[in-house]
Amino acid sequence: MDVRATTAAGGLPRSSWGLVLAALFACGCQEKAPALSKTDPKDGHDSEEFETPALGAISKDGPRLGAVIDRAPILAAAHKKAPIIGYLRAGDTVPRSEKSHENDQCTEGWYAVLPRGYVCTEKSATTDMEHPTLHTMALGANLEGALPYTYARTTKVTALFEKKTKDGVELSGRLAKSTVMGIVGSWTAPDESKEPQRLGLKMDGNFVRADDLEAAQGSDFHGVELSEKLELPVAYAVRRGVRKWTMDGASAVKQDEVPYHTLLLLTGRFRTVQGERFWALNENQWVRHKDVTIIRKRHEFPEFATGEQKWIDISIVTGTAVAYEGQKPVFATLVSVGRDRLGDAETTASTKRGTFRVLRKQITQRAADSPDAPLHDAPWALELESGDWLHATPAHDRFGIEHTDGNVEVSPKDGRYLWLWSTPSVPEGWHGIVVEPAEVTTIIEIR
Repeated sequence: MDVRATTAAGGLPRSSWGLVLAALFACGCQEKAPALSKTDPKDGHDSEEFETPALGAISKDGPRLGAVIDRAPILAAAHKKAPIIGYLRAGDTVPRSEKSHENDQCTEGWYAVLPRGYVCTEKSATTDMEHPTLHTMALGANLEGALPYTYARTTKVTALFEKKTKDGVELSGRLAKSTVMGIVGSWTAPDESKEPQRLGLKMDGNFVRADDLEAAQGSDFHGVELSEKLELPVAYAVRRGVRKWTMDGASAVKQDEVPYHTLLLLTGRFRTVQGERFWALNENQWVRHKDVTIIRKRHEFPEFATGEQKWIDISIVTGTAVAYEGQKPVFATLVSVGRDRLGDAETTASTKRGTFRVLRKQITQRAADSPDAPLHDAPWALELESGDWLHATPAHDRFGIEHTDGNVEVSPKDGRYLWLWSTPSVPEGWHGIVVEPAEVTTIIEIR
């Protein structure tokens, strides 16, 4: 079965996930399995002048160029040492110039791509839209869904395979139980036992047994967009067993339970009863201060919080984040931070504190090529100057609770919101961008 029959660009509703997984791993063979390069070029900016040939106008409806390696670099000029300004993922296609430019850096030809930059077709990309890798990796990112790709979780310690020949795979490692990863296709091929294996295709071109996978849909939790009608403070129930209360004279009376992660709109009024502090939800419904996580208005702002500068204020202590445009809060939510909270970020699982620019934006970020990482292909990823990432995760529902090795994690819906809202934007068809040193970018303050 051709993978194009089991995947579809644009994705499907989360409610159809079970059907997608069943179809994706349906028994069948492709003519060719992908052999993706492990090339991972380093990005950066260089003051050296490089050649920027004029290759003519590019039409959105004209010829296209497709990536055939895991991360095909888009460069600022037609030279391998030019700054990397973005990436294409294997299977991505973008409009290109009709003309090409050859030099000693790329004998097969450089092409200009929309909206800027150059891609070399030597090993990393192709102008042949029938190339087998473009068919195999045809599942494009779904920017309309909470998750950009289909995600699955291993149900046990399972084998990791790599392509050996056009007809088979060989063992290359193991993945721990509960490892979560993006799956973009399927293949049926023999392993060393010569027995056919139904395989799920990972985004890096490796394979996992389909029978050892289950759906990883992620949490439905999401934050709240703020407006003149919905302002801070707000609160969330971040543990189970939280109750609402009513007041009966000088006593507080326990009422219904508040479900986990419920958004609670506070009036701003509070009172203390029998030594307990309560926040008002309305005229006679209250919650205890100690039971909820409160996201308050900020009254002192950093110097950069002017005009329409976009920035995100993250509190490690409360596990909250507020997105601002200048001094206007526009979005509030819960996050997961390093599980050692305020520990030394160099020696413990703590999130680095400080003010950091966003350096890269990617639809997904592979976990440093480590098969031991619990999450591969982290969606909606922003890389910070600190080296930590802010990204979504379909692996857990512990938002508002410290949980990570140091990165800041949000729910899939929140990750998509912040990724699309943050600056600069990723051009259509690109998998990621590298932010120019002088470019206006989103700032993350972690405190």
